[in-house]
Amino acid sequence: MKADGLTACYGGAFDPPHLAHLFTVGYLLGRGDVERVWLVPTADHVFGKRMAPFAERAAMLRAALDAAGWGPALADGRLAISDVETERGGPSRTFDTLTLLTARHSGHAFCWVIGADNLSESHRWHRFDDITARWPLIVLGRPGHEAALTARRGEAWCRPGPTLPAVSSTAIRDALRGVGDPEALRWLPDATREAARRLYRPDRGAADGALRGPIWILGAGRAGRALADGLRRAGLTVRLWSRSPAPDLEHHGPLPAGPLSEAGVIIIAVRDDVIERLARDLADALDPQTLDGPAVLHTAGRLGAEALAPLAARGLRTGSLHPLQSLRGDGAALRGAFCAVEGPAADTAEALARAVGGRPVRLPAGEKAAYHAAAVLAANFATTLGAGGVALLEALGLAEPTARAMLTPLLEGTVKHLAASPAAEALTGPFARGDLETVAAHVPAIARHAPQYLDTYRALARATAAMLGWPDDRRRRLDAILIHEEPGADP
Repeated sequence: MKADGLTACYGGAFDPPHLAHLFTVGYLLGRGDVERVWLVPTADHVFGKRMAPFAERAAMLRAALDAAGWGPALADGRLAISDVETERGGPSRTFDTLTLLTARHSGHAFCWVIGADNLSESHRWHRFDDITARWPLIVLGRPGHEAALTARRGEAWCRPGPTLPAVSSTAIRDALRGVGDPEALRWLPDATREAARRLYRPDRGAADGALRGPIWILGAGRAGRALADGLRRAGLTVRLWSRSPAPDLEHHGPLPAGPLSEAGVIIIAVRDDVIERLARDLADALDPQTLDGPAVLHTAGRLGAEALAPLAARGLRTGSLHPLQSLRGDGAALRGAFCAVEGPAADTAEALARAVGGRPVRLPAGEKAAYHAAAVLAANFATTLGAGGVALLEALGLAEPTARAMLTPLLEGTVKHLAASPAAEALTGPFARGDLETVAAHVPAIARHAPQYLDTYRALARATAAMLGWPDDRRRRLDAILIHEEPGADP
C-alpha cells in the first residue's frame, strides 16, 4: 500500500461496463498518489436516466474485473465495488456520496474521478464548488472537451489524467439494441458480452411483460404508420385504425370497443387538436368493468399525459411517446431516434421506444411544452435563420439556389460541432472570438439589406453573449453597438 495515498472513487452508471472503464482502473491503481480505487455505480440517476438494475450492472462490473486479472486487487482491498449509493434515498449526487464516505471512513483521503466532459457541465452539478473545496478531482480527458480541462488544469483541486478513448456506454447499448454502430461492441469485454446481450436486447420491454396483448394505434397518418411499421418489425402484434377508410386499413369507422378493451397498449396518433376529443370517445367506448385496462399513450410533442385526462379518470395508465424525428410512415426512421416519454405509463412508452429501436428519454411531468420549444428553437428556427442568410445574399445579387448552396455547408458544420461539444465550445465566428468590430459592421449591413431580421440578430447576439458568459462591461459595449443602425449614428 502507498503511504498516505488517496482512495479514488470512480463513479458512473457502468451501464454496461466497458474496456475504457478497465483502462481507467489500471491507470488509477498505477498512479503514485492513489492507494486504492473504489468503483461507485450510480443507484438513482440525478437527471432521471433509466438504467439497468443496480445488481446486474454490479455483477457485470465484477465479472469484467475478474476476467481482466483484477481479482487479486479485489481480494486485497486495493480495488472494491461500493454499493454506498443504494443506501441513500433520492438521486445519486457526488457531494452527498463523498460526504457520507468521508464521515464513515475517517481514515481515508478521498478524491473523485470524472471525465472532462463533466467540467463543461459543472454548473449543473449539485454543490460543485463545495466538492472542489473539500476533495481533489482526478480529471480524465474526453475528446471534444479539451478546452474545458485546459481552463481548469491549474486549479488546486484538478489532477489531470490521460484522455480516454471516444467510446461510451450509450454507444454500446445502442449497438446491442441494433440501432448503433456495431463497431462499438468491440469495447464490450468478452466476459460480459452474453449478459449484456440479454440485458439490452431490443425486445426486453416486451419480454418483461411491459407490453401485454395487441397494440392498437388510433390514427393512420405518418406517425401512426411509422410506429405500426416499427413495432411490427420488432415482432409485436399491431392493429392500425382510422375513422376514414383506406384500401390498406383493416380497421376503420367507429371505435371497436370490444377489441380495444383487450388491448395491451393503445397509442393515439392523431393531430394535437383531436387528441382530447378522441380520448373522451375512447373513455366512453371502453368496457366500464375493465379497470385493469390498456395503457394509453399519445404521440403529440407539445402535450403531456394531461391530454388523456378522461382515460386517467377511468383508472387507466396514461402517458405520451414522441419520437424526436421527422416521420414519413416508415419505421426505419425510428431506429436511433430519441423518444420523449412521460406520464404514469412512461415505463410502457420506454418499452415501445426500445422495441422500435429508439432511445427513450424521460421528461418531468408538465414540461412537454418546454421540450417541444427546445426542438423548435434548435430545428425549426434554424430554417428561419437560414432564410435570413439567404435574404442577405440575394440582396447582393446572388440567386436563391446559390445562396442556399453557400450557406448549407456552414449549417452542416455547425451541427457536427454541436454534436461533439457543448454549445459554447462548438461556437465559431466573431462572437467566439469576442470580435465586436465585426458585429458593429453587421448591424448597419443587415439594416440596409434585410431589416426584417435586425431585431432577430440583436436578440441572438445578446443571447450568445450570455451563453458565453461575457463580463458586464463587454455586454454593455455590445448593447451600444447593437442599437446603432448606421456607423456614427446616435444611440
